[in-house]
Amino acid sequence: MKKVYATYRDFLYQFFIKHVKIPALAEDLAQDVFVKFWVKRNDMGNIDNTDAWLYTLARNHLTDHYRKLATEKKYQQSVWNHIERQSNVVLLEIFKKELENEIEELLNTLSPRQKEVYILSRRNGLSLDEIATQLKISPNTAKNHLVQALKVIRSGLEGQYTAIGILMMMGIL
Repeated sequence: MKKVYATYRDFLYQFFIKHVKIPALAEDLAQDVFVKFWVKRNDMGNIDNTDAWLYTLARNHLTDHYRKLATEKKYQQSVWNHIERQSNVVLLEIFKKELENEIEELLNTLSPRQKEVYILSRRNGLSLDEIATQLKISPNTAKNHLVQALKVIRSGLEGQYTAIGILMMMGIL
């Protein structure tokens, strides 16, 4: 084995350094090939050309190394993508909570009827006719209260939140 190591060490190291460009990695890969060689030493009787056999071992080991790197890179990218999505979700949740708090503060500045109409429309999803029936007012009056409430909220949010941020919070983007 010492003879084989002395004969082929430089050959394998040069082969690997040419491909991986990192001396320590090239040395490790060459050592791995020698370990494979040692494990398969009993098959040496069937081998006619040791040079070609070691070259094939080295080439296959290099291919395995690159496959492993590609798999690791895909996994790392997948993990980064997941982390990025999670951090975006967290940031959006924070933004959403801040926006909800700001809207709640603005709702407290409305008249009780405007606030009631806004809540029935936006939070409960009632139509203007349903709101009018429930509050015993005309649909036009319900519409006027809602329009006034929306004006107050929009003007209160103006400059603090971009249209894109608001659209993101609403799930449009």
